[in-house]
Amino acid sequence: MRRLRRAVVFFALLILAGCATAPTVDKKKEGRNETVMKPAVEKMAIEKPALEKPTEGRPQVPPAVEDIDLLSEGIALLSRPDRPDSTKARSVFQSLLQRFPMSRWRPAAETFIRLIDEAEASRERNLQDRLHLDEARVEQNRLLKENDGLRQMIRELTERLQAETAALTQENDQLKKDLQRLKLLEIELQKRERMIR
Repeated sequence: MRRLRRAVVFFALLILAGCATAPTVDKKKEGRNETVMKPAVEKMAIEKPALEKPTEGRPQVPPAVEDIDLLSEGIALLSRPDRPDSTKARSVFQSLLQRFPMSRWRPAAETFIRLIDEAEASRERNLQDRLHLDEARVEQNRLLKENDGLRQMIRELTERLQAETAALTQENDQLKKDLQRLKLLEIELQKRERMIR
């Protein structure tokens, strides 16, 4: 978003600098007091025929003002402090390109359209990246919970195994003692039998 605003400000300054230049006067036609525009502006004046004759009360607006008005409108839409409207601005720049194909502001309008498209694509990529990041976080949390569950299960199984091992060890010791007593009793029984005979 900052890049887009910087680009808007840069192009606004570029436009203002372009407006600050004065038309050149051709020395050959100076005798007749006619000003001759530079070639880019001259093409604009030639391409748009004057369909309406100026009325006596109103001065006729030159065609260059209309294309600069469209450009200014698009820039104003992009430089809104509350919320820039890039969709409307793009349509205004597109209108400038369609209505004034030979305008000297055509490159600026094309650049604005390209920047708006790139900003939109960047927003879309950013949204997709956020979605992927959210999905990755959800998956990570699921795996962490699963991992914790497995650790708990391993801990419980280990404790149960240790308890069973201890119980079996005690039982084994008890069986050994019982076996030892049985042997002793058997030996004593044999001794008594011998004594009785």
